[in-house]
Amino acid sequence: MERQYYTYDLETFPNIFTFCGKFTNSTDVQLYEISDRVNQKTELFNFLGYLKNLNIEMVGYNNVGFDYNILHDFLVNSHPFTFQRASEIANRIIKSQSYGARVKNIGVYNRIIPQIDIMKVCHFDNKMKATSLKALQFAMRSDSLQDLPYDIRSLNDQEKDHLREYNVHDVIETEKFFLYNKHHIDLRREYVDDGILKGDVLNYSDVKIGTSYLINRIGKDKCYAGGKPRQSIRTVVELKDIILPKIYFRTEIFEKVLTWFKRQVVYFGSSEKPAIEHSLSGLRFHFGIGGVHASAENKIFYTDETHQIIDIDVAAMYPSVAIANGFGPEHLGESFTMAYAQVKKDRGQYAKGTSRNKALKLAGNGAYGNFNNTYSPLYDPKTMLQITCNGQLQILQLVEMMDLLPDCELIQGNTDGITIRINKEYIWLFEIWCKEWENMTGLELERVDYSRMWIRDVNNYMAETMDGKLKRKGAYQYPTCIEDYDGFWNKDYSNLASKKAVEKVHTESWPVEVAIRLITDPFDFMLRYKTPGGSKLFIGDEQQQKTCRYYVSIAGQPMKKISPPKGEEGQYKRKNKLKDEYFNEVMKEIGKDVWDARVHTGNKSKYTTRETSIQSGRKVKQCNVASDFDWNDVDWDYYTEETKKLIIGSN
Repeated sequence: MERQYYTYDLETFPNIFTFCGKFTNSTDVQLYEISDRVNQKTELFNFLGYLKNLNIEMVGYNNVGFDYNILHDFLVNSHPFTFQRASEIANRIIKSQSYGARVKNIGVYNRIIPQIDIMKVCHFDNKMKATSLKALQFAMRSDSLQDLPYDIRSLNDQEKDHLREYNVHDVIETEKFFLYNKHHIDLRREYVDDGILKGDVLNYSDVKIGTSYLINRIGKDKCYAGGKPRQSIRTVVELKDIILPKIYFRTEIFEKVLTWFKRQVVYFGSSEKPAIEHSLSGLRFHFGIGGVHASAENKIFYTDETHQIIDIDVAAMYPSVAIANGFGPEHLGESFTMAYAQVKKDRGQYAKGTSRNKALKLAGNGAYGNFNNTYSPLYDPKTMLQITCNGQLQILQLVEMMDLLPDCELIQGNTDGITIRINKEYIWLFEIWCKEWENMTGLELERVDYSRMWIRDVNNYMAETMDGKLKRKGAYQYPTCIEDYDGFWNKDYSNLASKKAVEKVHTESWPVEVAIRLITDPFDFMLRYKTPGGSKLFIGDEQQQKTCRYYVSIAGQPMKKISPPKGEEGQYKRKNKLKDEYFNEVMKEIGKDVWDARVHTGNKSKYTTRETSIQSGRKVKQCNVASDFDWNDVDWDYYTEETKKLIIGSN
């Protein structure tokens, strides 16, 4: 029998609290209200008791960090619970998040009803990947994209009815996203059932799964002391002390790069990081402590009768460099290096797709990011530098080898590999050099041959394998099936029409005007705009919701963002880098409406409300309801021009 889940969401306002939920794949929705007009507290308490007795898992989006904290309070203190109390708890959570000190969530073993937070599973609680449910509705191509309709205030009865509808909509959209990602929960459940991991595993991100698995292998007693992580705290690292003695170069120009690296000193806590550029093998290389990149730009490359495009890279570069050279946090010593090396060996014993194989893969990849994570027991920034600096210098050794081959052109190079175009007569020599490099570094190269490559720059390109499969990167990447979204739901999938059209222009030489008109999915023409906090979005004179879906149209209206001033309206702008104490002292002396060179900008500009055009010079129509899209109103000129901007090999 298939496991049942219950998806839910709460809404809290000063005079209304609503709970909405539904069982997986059921059409029935449960909706309860506690407000100044209705009190369904008893009905809600009884229903939650029913869920508890079923031992069913409740699914939400940010429910561990928000919804369940309120729901738990209701379950523990149902008698005194009111809509006012729900609002107070919600405000406390929101304020704590704004100031960076989160309210402590209810732990996994203290939850009365088990919780699955799909936001945490996808790691969208990470600042760098933070993604709203509304942005996900755009990515999922939902028929309706609805944002929270009101600011936090007391609502009238009509607004309460609207809020209830919105609550239902959010639950349906949360369930949809959950079902797209349910395989992640199934995998995590295997980790629990197999005894691989313990704790709140169903809510672990991939990174946390990998790190937790590795910590278990090392031993928690070696990773923690007194409940706090053991760490190697450093203030400075001289790169000459960490560069491997086996790294050397045959030519002077490459040796200069190595000399530069050995002279660098990295101070942790400083915003200044060493970086340098060098022209090598016909490309401009950009070196930094985090990695290296170089690429041909705005060029097309072909495999033909005489030359072959070959891409070689190191699979799982960072873990491989660490394992090959015994790099690891100093405070963990051999306990780490032995466990890390064993992870790689063990992975080979399990078939791809099994829970154990995936856990071992995550353990290998998850460690690297934690070498620079000040909250992790793996923290040792020296280890991070050992991996990145030696890794890129070893890639540079590979570049130098290719540079010594006859009739070999470097197309691009990055932190984990290179792409070349080489005379087929010398491929045997290329293969010898690759084997020599592998023996020298202890790393293993993987090879892919391409028939064609279209390169805009190092981060944006298309490559076609010899059997016709396309690799898409950056501006040319788009999902071709639902599996392609996995791990990338947080991306902005605006105007995929131009990406799909330019692919036909490149691969099949279609005219741009024909290619764009043969895109038949209206969602491909839709764009997303997320309004920054404090600003307001307008199409014409009509204010829009914070996350707005739209298309560029012929008969629409201009789109604009209106942002509040960054200081007091009408006052002179403050100089940068002034201490508050000094600024306030001078302002007390001179008063308002007076310009003073000591504290104000030299151009005497003032703080004003700012208006910014979105899609300047064009008109747009909102289509938060997908059926509002009108093929007869599409501004084909806009989409054609956007497609032309993506064409590679054209000025």
